[in-house]
Amino acid sequence: MRASPILGAILLLASAGAARAWGAQVWVESVEFPWNTYPRPLWERELVWIKNIGITHISLPPARDESDETVAQLADVIRIIRRLNLEADLEGPIPDSMQPLSRSHGGPLTEPLPVASRISALAPDALIRSRKLLLAGGAGLVWTDVEDMIGSAGYHAGAVNFAGEETPATVPLRRNAQLARYWGTIIASLHETRLPPAPPIPQISIRQFAGKNGTSFVSIVNASSKHWTGAVKAMHPVQKRVVDLPAVTVPAHDSLWLPVDVPLMAGPLCKDCSAFATVDRLVYATAEITAMEYENGILAMEFTAPTAGEVVLQLSSEPSGPLVAGGRPASFDWDEHTLRARLPIPKGAGPGGHTRIGLAIDAPDATGFFENASVLLIGETNNLTAEFSSQAILNRSRLRIVPELSFTDDPVKTDAGAEGAREVVYRIKVPDTAIHGDHADLSIEADGAPMSHARPQLLHPATLRFADTIMVRVAANSRLPLFPATLPVNQRTGRDVTISIGNNAPEIRNFTLELKAEGLDFSPAKMDVTVGASMARDVSFRVFATGAAAGLHEGEARLSGAASATEAVRFLVLPQNGAVAFASGGVSLIESATERAAFLPGRWLEFLDKDSGQDQIAAGGTAFTAGPIDTRNDALVFAGQKIVRLQDLEKVTGQAKGLLHEKAP
Repeated sequence: MRASPILGAILLLASAGAARAWGAQVWVESVEFPWNTYPRPLWERELVWIKNIGITHISLPPARDESDETVAQLADVIRIIRRLNLEADLEGPIPDSMQPLSRSHGGPLTEPLPVASRISALAPDALIRSRKLLLAGGAGLVWTDVEDMIGSAGYHAGAVNFAGEETPATVPLRRNAQLARYWGTIIASLHETRLPPAPPIPQISIRQFAGKNGTSFVSIVNASSKHWTGAVKAMHPVQKRVVDLPAVTVPAHDSLWLPVDVPLMAGPLCKDCSAFATVDRLVYATAEITAMEYENGILAMEFTAPTAGEVVLQLSSEPSGPLVAGGRPASFDWDEHTLRARLPIPKGAGPGGHTRIGLAIDAPDATGFFENASVLLIGETNNLTAEFSSQAILNRSRLRIVPELSFTDDPVKTDAGAEGAREVVYRIKVPDTAIHGDHADLSIEADGAPMSHARPQLLHPATLRFADTIMVRVAANSRLPLFPATLPVNQRTGRDVTISIGNNAPEIRNFTLELKAEGLDFSPAKMDVTVGASMARDVSFRVFATGAAAGLHEGEARLSGAASATEAVRFLVLPQNGAVAFASGGVSLIESATERAAFLPGRWLEFLDKDSGQDQIAAGGTAFTAGPIDTRNDALVFAGQKIVRLQDLEKVTGQAKGLLHEKAP
């Protein structure tokens, strides 16, 4: 790449910070993000999703060229990665021109992952292969084929489609990301240990890995096509005794890592667990543990649980209860002779089978709780209330925020009989540069010890969405929206346009919505709308296009009042007879009032009858060998000579290859 354009475009992203050096003790899960074959308007949404499933490292494919446009795109994606507090590599050495963006200079760029393996998220054995890599002692894993892609080479399916919908292929990625986040910092220090003698089980592999302090897990791989349920015998590595794991269930073609003898002490495996005695520990669990922490007297544990299971804790005293499992109160068994608590683990929900349980261990001497910390609005000052067990604790407390946000605190006097202020309102300002969908990590500390934490989502105060935008079918389960949103309008009859207003504030808000576009008229000209707290409301405008020329008309929807939002929109004015040809995001289209044909270079994607909703082209499209596609009035021009009009397509349905090889009359 040319040094000066890249450096000039993205030098402003760099700032001071500590260096990150790859080490043998760190396992890194990375996702390859196809920035150069993925729609730019979707970058933020997908990078937020990647971060939210537990991935903190992004691999960026190399640029195809050194054009100013490519340099600007690379600058944009690195800027987003930095704002999300992620790190990235360029799948190669960092060029000299980009060294100011390296971790050693406070930027997000690292050197490529050393000895990193690559696994396609679409591979049927992705989960088992990724687990084997974790156990093999490598430094990292790069997941590919996570996102749909579209470009000059056509469409390539990913585990997540353009609409942001996940396929089952994301499950291995989600699960491995959570597992690696829990065990990744110590995985290199564990070694395989000998299991108790047991008869071999066909297509079931059982191995145990342990550290010097006895912390271990049992890896079970089910390579068969059926669920397997059975008892597993593991070893207590320090005490050299057998630990029985009853009724373990491993789904077909699946793998589980079950914790054995994990100490309940502060460290990477039990966050803020300094209050426990040295004898306290997790004896075993029959589901994968992904997080464990102690806060305000409650031990919370998170699991990946494809099926229901149990966890056994060794404690120095009986827990005070209650137990909350999967969000509901649940009973648990306590053995006063062995000082063990047996807790149920509910079957997990969602794509990753995630579930959470919490057990009250003991009433803490001092507490501090956030009352409601689910959302922080971008560009606004948010009031967040916290309550403390005493004024003294409040006075000794402080709020910590990652990323750092400006805030002030305002102690609130309680009723006259109280000792003084026991509540405080934190007024947190979220900058306009925050990314919609990201999260902030908040924690309350007192006397240097953590007391409570929350992870509110950062959202724009209001959002606008057009429900009827053109979506091009690129595969059976994937449709590509046009950007900006593009709505067809009959030149003679006009149409109704529905806009969804999302209010992300925790209170009812009033807005004014106005819709404008060159050459078009709208009724009403503007609309006053009330939207409920954390709700969305659909409103409709009538569009009139009688005096407008056929073709694309640029416009926007503008929201004002309690919050501001602007969304670009295009209206495709269609003549009563005839069609309009246009291109958008690499897709070429011919559209009339009744039909739509869509093409990629070398592939006819759609031939849609709007009245019936039937597509006469099979999902995935029909290939042809035409060259570049250009638009010309009501026709498409293939390789500079092959002109195709909508009426021509109507005559040759099912013969796309022949049509596109012939010069039109």
